[in-house]
Amino acid sequence: MFAVAMLLAASCSGTDDDANADSTDKSITSEDGNPSDDAATNVDQQPVELEEIELDLRPGVFQLTLDRLPDGVQANKIQVSSDSSGEASTAEISGSGTAVVRGLKAGSASVTLLDQSDAPTHKAQSVDIPGEENPPEAFYASMTLDAGFGYVETRDGTTLSANVILPGEAAGGPYPTLVEYSGYSPSDPFAEDPYRLLLPTLGYALVQVNVRGTGCSGGSYDAFERIQSFDGYDVIETVAAQSWSSNIGMFGVSYPGIMQLHVASTQPPSLSAIGPLSVTDRIDSILYPGGIYNNGFGESWSEEVGARAQAGGQAWTQTIIDQGDTICDENQGLRVHNPDLVELAKERPFLDDYSLGKSPETYAADIDVPVFLAGAWQDEQTGGRFPALLDELENAPALRAVMYNGLHIDSASGELLVQLLEFYNAFVGDLPPNIDPLTALFVGAALGQLYGEPLILPPSDYAGFTAEQTREAFISEAPIRIQFEQGATQPNLPVTNFEVEFEQWPPADAVATTFYFGPSSDGDSFGLSADAAGEEATASFTSNPAEGQLATSSSLSTIWTSTPDWDWPAPAPGEAIVATSEPLTDDLVLVGPLSADLWVSADDVDADIEVTVSEVAPDGSETYVQSGWLRLSRRVLSADATELRPSISGLEADVELLDPDGEPVLARVEVLPFAHAFRAGSQLRITVDTPGASRPRWRFDVSESETEITVHAGPNFPSAIVAAVVPGVDVPSERPPCGSLRGQPCRP
Repeated sequence: MFAVAMLLAASCSGTDDDANADSTDKSITSEDGNPSDDAATNVDQQPVELEEIELDLRPGVFQLTLDRLPDGVQANKIQVSSDSSGEASTAEISGSGTAVVRGLKAGSASVTLLDQSDAPTHKAQSVDIPGEENPPEAFYASMTLDAGFGYVETRDGTTLSANVILPGEAAGGPYPTLVEYSGYSPSDPFAEDPYRLLLPTLGYALVQVNVRGTGCSGGSYDAFERIQSFDGYDVIETVAAQSWSSNIGMFGVSYPGIMQLHVASTQPPSLSAIGPLSVTDRIDSILYPGGIYNNGFGESWSEEVGARAQAGGQAWTQTIIDQGDTICDENQGLRVHNPDLVELAKERPFLDDYSLGKSPETYAADIDVPVFLAGAWQDEQTGGRFPALLDELENAPALRAVMYNGLHIDSASGELLVQLLEFYNAFVGDLPPNIDPLTALFVGAALGQLYGEPLILPPSDYAGFTAEQTREAFISEAPIRIQFEQGATQPNLPVTNFEVEFEQWPPADAVATTFYFGPSSDGDSFGLSADAAGEEATASFTSNPAEGQLATSSSLSTIWTSTPDWDWPAPAPGEAIVATSEPLTDDLVLVGPLSADLWVSADDVDADIEVTVSEVAPDGSETYVQSGWLRLSRRVLSADATELRPSISGLEADVELLDPDGEPVLARVEVLPFAHAFRAGSQLRITVDTPGASRPRWRFDVSESETEITVHAGPNFPSAIVAAVVPGVDVPSERPPCGSLRGQPCRP
């Protein structure tokens, strides 16, 4: 549950059916989009009268499942054609006579069987492909879900495996209920899950459900496809119909955190609140940061979750089948239609409708329940771009976002867990926010298994409050909480040194401040100053293709502990451009994304660059802060780019190659958000080099050629960074020791 979370793209209306179209489906259409005349004629152009048959079809949200071919019928593909637009999508029929056609539009559609040469062989009944309309309440009221292992039936008849744990007898309810929903193994009844001990102890029922195509759930799996969001709607409403359930919230870290955002966007009427932790804003933020394919975590996650979704891919399912569960056995049958997630990712380097439909940011504005969101700037799995979601969560009636330096698992820290339980008690459980001392001791000890040392849970900020008073406090207080310098007082543990609250994101009092590249006084490539350079200067480096596959840890099992084995190498001579400020005369607090506005040229038509922000202490030690990446041909910005967040368009039509013999071009690199206090006496450093060696689990499929890249500075080419400076922050005087900050390597 504490692992990973996945990934692919962008911003459009959450109700646009086009966002659900899978452009990998092959269409049999003429150039004008209508069915080709050849599709229903023989070689002599004589109309073919097709045999009409009845197929076992199950329409689902934007897709159609063929459960089996009739005996004696031979066909290789199934074609579904929209009766209104004439658009047609096809899918392969498996040897067992099944198929799943994805990316359909809502409305009436005609169904045809095709042979191996795509010639029609049979005509089937017309079907109505459903869109986002939901079943009536009576659909859910007819279902029963008991404690233990069982199934939830969705609107298209797919059954999802579920494991239910109640805090007491069903008759003793109703109980406030928390739902975990993902493609990992939440419904595994044999799993050792600490939340199965903690949450019932606190009075919550726990319902853990596998998304379609995983575990013992039926259907075929494609990560984050829109039908899973509406399956989640069905789960919430089915749970709400049970006599043992009262208010319902969703919980989970990473993958189940992302699924909370997707499900909440469908607005289940019985959903009370969500608590997404360690999530991403868009899938392409992880798979294609800056337009460069992440063949580290992005690819490995896709491989792993795809393998788990194969028939028998989760070992516990075989135990269930061996115990006589025929539903689980039958539900493995459609897995042959799972797409290859790695292949899909590599085939889709640009933003499209398919990736739009998989991204939480696309639908976040539709979320209308209270939200508790937490994440780390240096998250080694889902990245650190999640604050972009905050712009979209405007319809959440209550919002608390807690952000900090650290790693993927740190949303499960003791500090965060206390705040999260306060939130659930207020908005789901209708309970006081208190955690009894014995439970706090147990939880702190259990967290020691993750962090290598036990943690002490802090007292609740709302001790003595009623649930209503806590709700009022959550709504009235500043929604943005920035926790600075986790690890400073307890090295490499998720314990906050100091916290600052803000009313909005980005902070309203943040001042966009420019630091220009210019002449250097200490041998670096450039200096970094608030004053624009008065003369032209250049600096070059040669890219190192091998660096793309370097990570900052060779021991991933240690990075979550208090003794991480970091390996953050200094750039080799000639392989980086470094710009360093003079020692700061005052503390400098930067909060938010950062834009590196670089005028660049190269001796090739394309190149990949990384921009890293770091702090150099008076003793010369250097602490990593944050990075950003850009494939220079992908430098065209999106319409919503800002002075501080130069998000790229991601569109294939916007690719602009470099002219090796031309003038320098402006390339704005989006450095992911961060919050860092640079103390007086330190220096602010910007390093420009080849992507890589900046994340524990991210790797970059950079250009294989060694390219000379030049950054130009001066009056004609004012290369600079633009950072969000927050004035008036009271920074503790004691400097964190080198290597103590959670998720931030330090070079002595």
